[in-house]
This record gives sequence, structure tokens and C-alpha cells, in this order.
Amino acid sequence: MADYQAMWKDLGMDLETHDQLCAVLPMAFGDTYLTQENRPENMAFYDFVVSEIHGVRPAELIELQKQGGKVFGTFCVFVPDEVVVACGGAVTGLCGGSQFWVPEGEKVLPSGMCPLVKASLGAHFGKTCPYFSVSDVYVGETTCDGKKKAYEILGADKQTYVMDMPQMKRPQDYEKWTGEIAAFADMVQDVTGVELTAEKLGDAIHLIKEKRQALARVHAARKADPLPISGKDVLLMTQIAFFDDPARCAQMANALADELEARKRQPCLTEAFSSNRARRTGTGVPPSRRRARRRTPCSSPPRTSSTEEVWASPSCTSSQAWDFGNEPRCPLRLRRSSARQLPEP
Repeated sequence: MADYQAMWKDLGMDLETHDQLCAVLPMAFGDTYLTQENRPENMAFYDFVVSEIHGVRPAELIELQKQGGKVFGTFCVFVPDEVVVACGGAVTGLCGGSQFWVPEGEKVLPSGMCPLVKASLGAHFGKTCPYFSVSDVYVGETTCDGKKKAYEILGADKQTYVMDMPQMKRPQDYEKWTGEIAAFADMVQDVTGVELTAEKLGDAIHLIKEKRQALARVHAARKADPLPISGKDVLLMTQIAFFDDPARCAQMANALADELEARKRQPCLTEAFSSNRARRTGTGVPPSRRRARRRTPCSSPPRTSSTEEVWASPSCTSSQAWDFGNEPRCPLRLRRSSARQLPEP
């Protein structure tokens, strides 16, 4: 990693503790990912991002802020990125995925709380993650009681906006969520000082849709037999998509998908990933946590290999990052004035 000490210091980070985190990352990443055989060549981009994970992208976000843009740190895929992008802002994912942050989180939360929630607060209060430090606003959602408490604590230390998730799927719940998105859009406009127009929103929806379609192409390639890519590398790609520039994310994911589709026609390149298949369910999984706790075999016949390859993962770190069915991703109609009424996308 290049020298970003000055940038981290300006962000108010704990440099000594952060150095401890950076010291263990190369070995952990190398042992988990770089020891794989026959990895797709386009994974080199994602390897580079990890090598500069606390440097290149945070520097880009800081440059955006110098130009007047705002950075919104989000904790879940339910937050509509399109609204932020349409108002000239940037979105970065914040969910804590490292055990390193848990002890700091336990200073403000009970030890029995969900590790992901504790890690998220630990990253904030420990000041060892530049994505937390660079964010102008945190945006959370009421997907669990642990996160509700976490946002209450974070809100006392930094501007935190919470979207109230409906708990059912009745018509009135869809209406409620539409209202939540409209209220969120009002907040984003207030923070950025940029008016949200139908044209800007349409462009942003198109951009984010391209990103999600590119991610979907990579995931679809995993249906091939034998597999053209390991589940670990797909997880890595999806995790990086949470904070990367959306246009670049789409470009690199499409390049990876092109390679995977070509590899499907060359079975000799994919033999390293031949294995029994499994479907992983449950909450999101950060790149460092590869093994799934619960596995439900798919309908494909088991293979002779003694290893299993996770081929489907309906969680926020996999298909939920891009698969929203046929429903509009951002069913927004602003209500602040008649002049700001926007059409359904």
C-alpha cells in the first residue's frame, strides 16, 4: 500500500491502531485468495483494490468533497444509491466485517450483541476505517433490533439518518416504503444542496442498473459446470462493489463476466473449481469469513470432490446486492412541491 499517512491523519484516524490492522491484511488476503489456482485474469483489478483498500477510494471520495460533493455511508442494500448519485454524491458501504473492530464495539454495546453490529460501531469509534471517517452522513435502516440501537448510538456522535423498513409486504407497506424513499430524497437534497430532478434521477437509475446488471452477469456465470470462478472471488468482487465508483464497478465486472463466459467454453481452465455445490443462506458474509454456517444443497447432483463450492448466496453480500426482481428499484415521487413531482422510473 502506498503512503497515505497524511490523509489518514487529516481524517482523524488512530494511526497506530490502524497500522496494526494493515499489518495483518496482506497475509490474511494472500492465504485466502492468492493461493487459489487458475484464477480469472480480471481478478487482478480486485486484488489491486484490496492492496490499496484504505487508500485509493478514500482519496477519491475526499477529492469529491473538495469539489462540493457529499459522501453517504450506508449499512444496507435497501438504501437507494440512485438518489445520492443523482444529487452529485457518492455512496460507500460501511458494515463492519472484521473481528478486529469487535473489541472497540463492545465498549458501547453488550458483548452478546451481533458481531457485525459491534464491528460497525467499533470501526467508527476506534477510528481505524477511512470509509467511516470520510462519510458526511451515515444512513441506516431498521432491519434488526441490534442495528436500531447502533444507529441511536452513532447518531449521538455523527449525523445519522435512519430509513424505517416495513416488516410486511402488504400494499400499505409498499406505500410506506415509497414514502421513506421520498423522505430520504428530501434529506439528501438538504445535505447536498442539489435539487433532484427527473432527468438526474433517470441518469442515476440507469448507471446503478448497469452496475447491478454487470454483477448479475458474474453471478450467472456460476451456473456453469464446471465453475469458471470460485465463490471466494465472487464474494470479493461483490464486496468491493459496495464502495467502488459505480461506473468503474460496472466496467470491471463486465470485463470479468466476459472472461468467465469465455472460460465456460474451455473446461480445462475451470477444473480447479470443480466441487460439490451448496446454497448458503443467512446474513452477509465479509471476504474474510468464507465458511457458511448453514448449507442447503441445490438440485444438482453431488460431485465426487470432497469440497463444496457455494454457488448461490441470497444475502446482501451476494444476490441481494443486485437482484430486485421486476420491481422498480427507486419508486420515487417527491412530495415537497408540485414542481418536484417525479415520474415512476
